[in-house]
Amino acid sequence: MSLKTFSFSNPRVRAIALVLVAILASILVLKDNFQQEEASRKPQEADLMPPIPGKSDKSSVPEKPKTVASETILPYKSQHGPMPATLEGTIMRQSLAVDDAGNLRISSDIQRIFDFFLSAIEQEDLSVILLRITEYLDYYLDPPALDQALAIMDQYVAFKKALFEFELERTESLKALIESPAGLTGDSYIALLEEQLSAQKDLRSLHLDPQVHEAFYVDEEIYDEYSLARMKVQADKTLSETDKQAKLAEIDAHAPPELVESRKESQLTDILKQKTTALKAEGADASEIKALRTDMLGPEAAERFEVLDQERAQWQQRVDDYLVQRQRILSAEGLSDLARLEQINQLRKSLFDEREQIRVSVYEKRADSVK
Repeated sequence: MSLKTFSFSNPRVRAIALVLVAILASILVLKDNFQQEEASRKPQEADLMPPIPGKSDKSSVPEKPKTVASETILPYKSQHGPMPATLEGTIMRQSLAVDDAGNLRISSDIQRIFDFFLSAIEQEDLSVILLRITEYLDYYLDPPALDQALAIMDQYVAFKKALFEFELERTESLKALIESPAGLTGDSYIALLEEQLSAQKDLRSLHLDPQVHEAFYVDEEIYDEYSLARMKVQADKTLSETDKQAKLAEIDAHAPPELVESRKESQLTDILKQKTTALKAEGADASEIKALRTDMLGPEAAERFEVLDQERAQWQQRVDDYLVQRQRILSAEGLSDLARLEQINQLRKSLFDEREQIRVSVYEKRADSVK
């Protein structure tokens, strides 16, 4: 796949992208509680970099993507036009560091910078995104670090394209497996996951220099291997519960302590969710739920949960109000199907931003399915 065809104007890419968006939307709703509890910071914040002192400034028809002035996001005016509005409000705190000889220090911050620009792939062609990344690197770096960063960019894009091709190739086989009489069982799911992780690692090794591969993905791969090992043990029907616990303990003993602690904290959150649900079913009031959270996680976490509860309730009220208005349009007499669709689209856009509209589409399908 060439750079020109690697864009969302490609029919194959767009078809897969639409499926992925639908899956993402479902996940956002099905896992809404846990994700909101974990996402205590603003959803549009990301880690990017501040300016580096000493480097001078260099200076049907689909709707056009919304844009914002580049200097509202970047510390300079881009030569490649306004930035996609989806990037507005992002806080950049990554750093591009160099050693005493002017060579680039390889770190995961470089990957995050690439991903920041690549996240706008639905709004801009890849060719424009690569020009923006090049401009950004040129603003902050001088040779030889600049040349080294550009070489890493080429490696990273080549890897991403290869991974995307791999996903396209296995789409049909995955669909066939899901639709087979046996369906996607626990064993087949683990086998698919292991195949995916192995392919990702192989493609990273093929396209990225060893130092880049390690800096970008070492933590992720350790986590993936740890999680997969535990999943295999838990899914092994030949093991007794005692044997499973022994093997899981052995896996934990060889894993980084911070990784094990993170898993335990996640389990604690799941237990809290279960107990909170039980309390609500028994008619507990807000003070009792807050007391449970304080007891299990401490007062600061309990306060964050309380704020998240309020945000979640406000979101649900917005969705409920929208669905009522949407139903009125659907029930109105004298309107053609096209007129109904146009009115609903206008209503949705007036009440929700682009990201929220993805989540709302799932609530719409849910409401339609119960009629």
